[in-house]
Amino acid sequence: MTGGSSAMERLIGPIAALAAVLALLGAYWAPMLLPASGEGPVIAPADRWMLCVLAFALGVLAHSIRREAAMFGVLAFIFLLGGAAQLYMTEPLWFPSLRLRPTNGREWLMAAIMGVEAVTALWALRKLEMPALWSEAAERLGARRIGVFLALTFAFAVPILSYIARGALAAYLAHVAAGAVLILVHFALLLAMSQVKSPVTGLRRVAPIMPALFAVGAGLALAQFSFERLPHVEDEVAYLIQAKTFAGGALTLPAPPEAAQPGLDYYLLEISDGRWYSTSLPGWPALLAVGLMLGVPWLINPLLAGISVLLAYDITRRKAGRDEADFVALMMASSPWILAAAASLMPHMLTLTLLLAAWWLILRAPVGSAKSGRRLFGAGLAMGWIFATRPLDGLVVGGLTGLWLLMGAGSGGRISRITPYAAGAVAAGALLLVHNWHLTGSPLTLPLSAYLDRHWAPGANAYGFGPDIGPPGGWVWLDLWAGHSPLEALLNTFNLVVSLQLELLGWSVGSLALLYAYFLWQRERLVFDAAMVVVIVAIVFALSLYWFADSYYFGPRYWFLAAFPLLYLSARGYGALRRIFPGTNESGIVRIDTILGLCCLFGLFVFTPWRGVMKFNEYENFHSTYRTELAAGTFGNAVVIIDEPGDEGSAFILNDPWLTDPDRPIFLNDTGTLDEDALRAAFPGREIMRFRPDWDLPEDR
Repeated sequence: MTGGSSAMERLIGPIAALAAVLALLGAYWAPMLLPASGEGPVIAPADRWMLCVLAFALGVLAHSIRREAAMFGVLAFIFLLGGAAQLYMTEPLWFPSLRLRPTNGREWLMAAIMGVEAVTALWALRKLEMPALWSEAAERLGARRIGVFLALTFAFAVPILSYIARGALAAYLAHVAAGAVLILVHFALLLAMSQVKSPVTGLRRVAPIMPALFAVGAGLALAQFSFERLPHVEDEVAYLIQAKTFAGGALTLPAPPEAAQPGLDYYLLEISDGRWYSTSLPGWPALLAVGLMLGVPWLINPLLAGISVLLAYDITRRKAGRDEADFVALMMASSPWILAAAASLMPHMLTLTLLLAAWWLILRAPVGSAKSGRRLFGAGLAMGWIFATRPLDGLVVGGLTGLWLLMGAGSGGRISRITPYAAGAVAAGALLLVHNWHLTGSPLTLPLSAYLDRHWAPGANAYGFGPDIGPPGGWVWLDLWAGHSPLEALLNTFNLVVSLQLELLGWSVGSLALLYAYFLWQRERLVFDAAMVVVIVAIVFALSLYWFADSYYFGPRYWFLAAFPLLYLSARGYGALRRIFPGTNESGIVRIDTILGLCCLFGLFVFTPWRGVMKFNEYENFHSTYRTELAAGTFGNAVVIIDEPGDEGSAFILNDPWLTDPDRPIFLNDTGTLDEDALRAAFPGREIMRFRPDWDLPEDR
């Protein structure tokens, strides 16, 4: 296979570039040129996304032809469209799985595209003289290890909980088989691309500030256009209300007037003993409050994502070298998991940044340094802040980091080094105990635990195994059986690994491919590698003992502190492959680096927008209608009784938490029990308005 230039290729390149522009214009103008009919939009959001993917794939083709690498461009074009077609045919919400039976013309077109990819893969393998290539791969990588690699990749191709809930074992096995075939097809095209001329010439380094800035920009774009700078789960509503409370200089609010209380009832918000407060933990709302005071709460997480990239780069550079640091920065900046957390209003980006900051400070605090004590104290403060944000996370990573210090982290290690670290951790972590005491009367009782004990049952949110753990009645497929057992912990963990396989990098060949490569082919094992393995295992084990294994929002978010260890080991795994295959000369390294770059671009420009369009936009029925109408002056300062559809949290976040601002409306949910006369007496001088948003519940995207 060659990638030489010809007159025909020089003609096709500009045509592909023009077609890319036309596809982008079509994605933008199609909804205006083809308005919705009674049966819905002629051009659905998924179709507009697919047009954008087509434009991107055509752009890669045009660029490759211009760089005299036409064969690479053709293979990459088909690889990108085939992976996108698979996503188009994938259920986007709780447990993503492939729709095996097309139901309309568009889905048949996607099936045809996947078929073209499979035929191209077979053609490419014939051209590559597969027996000789397999012989070389087996010699370099080991046939058994290749088999283990593929078995692991196939095993975690499909989430299992929904099939268990339906008792559909045959359907599960069929989906695993289909997923395995598609993974092989994607791998075959990547293999073919590694054997032809690359459109990239020479090895280049990019300053770490570039991927950091890209992470900030991508997080902001996702927050603006997909998340609409809104909460999308009830937890985020509670965080925002708590942040508003903190920004107003209080820990709790006065209880609302009794007439309004039914209309303000919401998950994680408690009215007790004349006080109204969020039962969420204070670490994240404290920082979110700063963003609220500056008018940019949606900016905090994207900035943290950029800081995390820089910290991860420097930690990796110090422990494994600059090449691995480059790979980590590239993968973090293009990770759909990282970017979704950056676009959300959840606390996970904060805890990851604090973890990395603590480790970075420890690595810069060698024994005998004049600044060592201050940096170790700062590391402890960061760990204590994690504890005040997510206590179990803080205990796990804080404890492991303390052991790391005792064993000699930061060169030399002495028992005395643990003192400033522990002092910082206690100083910051104690703030959670004060917060608990103020809200529950006990420093060791979390407001969340007290809330769920009252509203579910005593001990329902406990940690560990037991028949009475979990919400009454269960949470459908998110909590299969009553209580929590070792079997359920095992199934939850399996399902979370599948979620990680999908969300970590968004690669069509599986996001864990390079992690497997580390364990199978990395012969140089560093002490820091072992530390990262321990962190991953500890997080996975600790969270398996909790009844709820969340993967429905943006991947396995309870495992989010494992993001850096996972990407670090993936970078080390890629370094091993880079040394083994296809060779150590510069041309071979450029080709395999191009493959890595293409996979990262797939995650960034194909998978992440698919998530943004097909899942995150108006997810869980949160929408911007109330915010738009408020800006237009529709409500004045009325008491607005809102009628569904949609989640009332979309309106509640617009309330002044004290309900006393004379220039702002008060939003209440219509529960059917609100007394309008009592509301007029409770809020004199305000109009009582009933409002039903002009918004429809979204159908399956």
